[in-house]
Amino acid sequence: MKFAHLSDVHLGFQKHESLQKIEQQVFENILNQCIERKVDFILIPGDLFHVNIPEMRVQKFAFAMFRKVYDANIPVYVVYGSHDFSPVSNSVIDLLSEVGYIRKVTQATSHEDGRISLECLVDESTGAKITGLSGLKVGKDREWYEKLDRDSLESESGFKIFLFHGGISDMKTDSGMDGDQMPLSLLPRGFSYYAGGHMHKWNHQSFEGYSNVVYPGTPFAGYHADLEDNANGQKRGFVLVEFEDDVKSVDFVEIENTAYEVIEVDANNRKAESVNKELSEKTAEINVENKVVIVKIKGELISGKTADVDVSILRDNLNSKDAMVVNVSKNQLTSKEYSITEAKGDTKDEIENNVFSENVGQLRFDYPELLNEEGVKLASKLLRELGQSKLENEKNNEYVPRVRDGALALLGLEDDS
Repeated sequence: MKFAHLSDVHLGFQKHESLQKIEQQVFENILNQCIERKVDFILIPGDLFHVNIPEMRVQKFAFAMFRKVYDANIPVYVVYGSHDFSPVSNSVIDLLSEVGYIRKVTQATSHEDGRISLECLVDESTGAKITGLSGLKVGKDREWYEKLDRDSLESESGFKIFLFHGGISDMKTDSGMDGDQMPLSLLPRGFSYYAGGHMHKWNHQSFEGYSNVVYPGTPFAGYHADLEDNANGQKRGFVLVEFEDDVKSVDFVEIENTAYEVIEVDANNRKAESVNKELSEKTAEINVENKVVIVKIKGELISGKTADVDVSILRDNLNSKDAMVVNVSKNQLTSKEYSITEAKGDTKDEIENNVFSENVGQLRFDYPELLNEEGVKLASKLLRELGQSKLENEKNNEYVPRVRDGALALLGLEDDS
């Protein structure tokens, strides 16, 4: 007997048409392999979709894929992830469940003493007992785990699988995902397999009382950083598990996605002209045809603005060489000349005043009223104007014009819209 475990597909994340096709091809390839390998069932512990109600293109594709799996008589067991979760069951997950293409695992009962108990679903063909909890927003899922009646779950006999979506602090991982991590001890002990989601890299570890805690990782990319990891050799795919009374094997099945090229430039203590020259030279040397090109520019320029590093020309050059997609990251690029100084103070007003005072001198304007002490005063007034709260019973179409008109008046401007 065997089952497949995949997670964090993030269908609908990609905005570029070429990446949308790869996103769908990878998912279809995984499901086709599940059918060809005749798995008994499939586990998806969260983030099947990037949002709870994706665009119609994504919904149509998902329904077609799960209909194919349904026709192959392969059950699919899921829990919500933090992305596709909906507190009011307003999600495509629920539509897929309503038509019978997938089964939501979480069947929770709240008790008067605050405890939460879970029931196990029993897979008809294998007898495996499957349960779990969905991932929630902002670490709320930890509250559920703290209230979970673990004793009753631990006393269940048979081959048991627990689905969960969240990070486990006990596990060694280099996947710096956001959100709180929880200790493994919050999960019930003694299950044969713990099917994890949320962490975007393949990871399989066992602990005393917790055998086979597994994350398959994202099959392609659910964040922009995943594409960079892919380019640096990160394996992507799904997990195939063989079992009888216990787990016999846990194998990672790699699924190819696309070709990549990475261009990195260190701008530290250099001028923008020098950085632009190196970028031009590096792009001239490589073949980027039908590849995802990732450009990383980091460091602190010795002078000038970060905008002087001209990525528009870089993009044009790469696109002219038939690059599939060009992703340029300047998040770690700064300039000594235009750096923002962190100011200190004992009060909120003092901190604000110091921030404006220490940084306004770095600006270059032809308007003296925006510089020096006058500039600091104007910036403080503008901050207060823009930071106004809505009045009681004030609607957005009243609040926005009021604040906007006040800010324009401070600047001596008129609304031309």
